[in-house]
Amino acid sequence: MKQALIGIAGGLVAGLTFLAVMFLGPLAPRTAQTPVASATTSAPMTQSQVISESATVSETVSISCSVAAAEGAEGILQLQAQVLNASTSQVLFERNANLASRTASVLKLVTAAAALETLGPDYTVTTRVYVDAVDPSVIYLVGAGDVTLSRTGVNQDSVYRNAPKLATLVKQITKALPGQTFSQIVLDSSLYGEAKGDWKSDWDLKGLKEGYMSRVSALQIDGDRNDPAAKDSTRGSDPVARAGKWFKEAIGANAIGAKVKAGVAPADAIEVAKVSSRPISEWINYMLLVSDNTLAEALARLIALDAGYSGNFATLDTAYKKALSRTGLDLSTLKIEDGSGLSDYNAASPALINSLLGLVNEGYGDFAVISDGLPVAGTPGSLSYRLESAAGKIAAKTGWIQSGYTLAGFMDTPDSSRLIFTIYNLGDVSEANREAMDSLALAIYECGGSLGND
Repeated sequence: MKQALIGIAGGLVAGLTFLAVMFLGPLAPRTAQTPVASATTSAPMTQSQVISESATVSETVSISCSVAAAEGAEGILQLQAQVLNASTSQVLFERNANLASRTASVLKLVTAAAALETLGPDYTVTTRVYVDAVDPSVIYLVGAGDVTLSRTGVNQDSVYRNAPKLATLVKQITKALPGQTFSQIVLDSSLYGEAKGDWKSDWDLKGLKEGYMSRVSALQIDGDRNDPAAKDSTRGSDPVARAGKWFKEAIGANAIGAKVKAGVAPADAIEVAKVSSRPISEWINYMLLVSDNTLAEALARLIALDAGYSGNFATLDTAYKKALSRTGLDLSTLKIEDGSGLSDYNAASPALINSLLGLVNEGYGDFAVISDGLPVAGTPGSLSYRLESAAGKIAAKTGWIQSGYTLAGFMDTPDSSRLIFTIYNLGDVSEANREAMDSLALAIYECGGSLGND
């Protein structure tokens, strides 16, 4: 959309004032919930300019650009949104921006930020194998939270590129214990969660069947996928047991008679093999690009453990807030139930998400990792077939649960403005509601820096 320009002949001051009011209308936002908005109410207006007494007939007034039609579309349900000018932090548009609501996978932005703050981008996770100090036929596979550990061949990749391999562990075991046969393989997933993997009660179990989520466990292989190379591949009901099965198969003949069971490695067990994950900056990149829930939950547990907590669901809210305490973000609307955003009971306001994106835009800390991982309209990732008329110009985290669609990120608009935006379209949603939200995002994009709050 283009700005409307209205020429007004010079003359009497009173006449000019009347015309400005008549054409421009009220400029105040609908709400005054956001601190940024209230801080700017007394500042000179930047979306419209009032003509001075000495204005000439050729001077113009800029009229704010409206997205009312897109906002009022049938597919828009319960709208919460905020749009900021990235250069000035001015609020251009907002609807219930300070209301804490479910975020869907936009929450992964918060997970990424907390992980970068408490772990750092170069953090890696090491999976280890130990042999019993008394009986060398007993070995222990100890999980440390690396869900990317893979059973793929040496020259093959899973969905997690360059992930550590079971084959590498087996090679090290063979070198350390040449000719040794094994009677027991003990699976140690005691670092956090349930022995068979944890599952939040309000998550939809179809996530296992449809392959967009695994049970949460410190020990699992390929994110517990049936097909290591498929992002959405059926997951099992016991990722720890399946890890043991695949580990035994990788060892081969020397473990053919071994019994696989759950347990805990004793303190005096001797390390014989280890492999480390790729740095979590790469986890974050893939998690954001395709919205990988398994990686998000793994990061959530690592955040909690690093913050000094046990890593179960109940510790995540406190751990995240501790991890983010140095950022200066107002976390009063934040509620963490999981790391992925799958729970309806997660909460964050659009204003908080925009504040976080503001830190990303400013280059705070290691948050450039977040910017690098965001899906981009019209390119591979969760925005590959969306927002195509703004291909390459909108980078944003997508979100979907059965009770809402969400979208948050950056726009580089046709008028050379850079906008920070968060949109929630909440309710009992279908694809039509996603399309309506995308249409609103594109209307905001077309308005650019002249976007109005009418």
